[in-house]
Parts: sequence; structure tokens; C-alpha cells
Amino acid sequence: MKKHNLRMFSLAAFLIVSGCSSEMTKRSAYEMLQNKAQIDCQQNPGAACPDHQSYDEYQRSLNDRSRQGK
Repeated sequence: MKKHNLRMFSLAAFLIVSGCSSEMTKRSAYEMLQNKAQIDCQQNPGAACPDHQSYDEYQRSLNDRSRQGK
């Protein structure tokens, strides 16, 4: 299982580094990490599961935070 996690992390890192300005790459990496968190949550029933937030909701929350900081 750890090998699988390393592969997923490596793929996410590669996508982010290779296409940092690409919205599609960022969206794919975000969704992949959300799916990973969901799988981890299902495998550990006692763990607190994060709410699944779409990429668009995530971006809106970041934008709201940056506006509040100004």
C-alpha cells in the first residue's frame, strides 16, 4: 500500500511541477488528493473524514480568504 501512496504522490508532484500554470493539471491533482483522502478514511473507520469539497469550492474559499487578508 505504501508503494501505491508513493506513486500517487509522485504523480501529483510531477503534474504540479510540469504544468503549474495549467488549471486542468491543478484540478486533476486536487481531485486525486481528495480521492486519496476518501480512500484513507474508508480504510480507517475511526479517523475523522474530511468533507469532500469540489475544486471550484476550494478555489472560491481561497479567493475569499485572500480578500479578507487585504
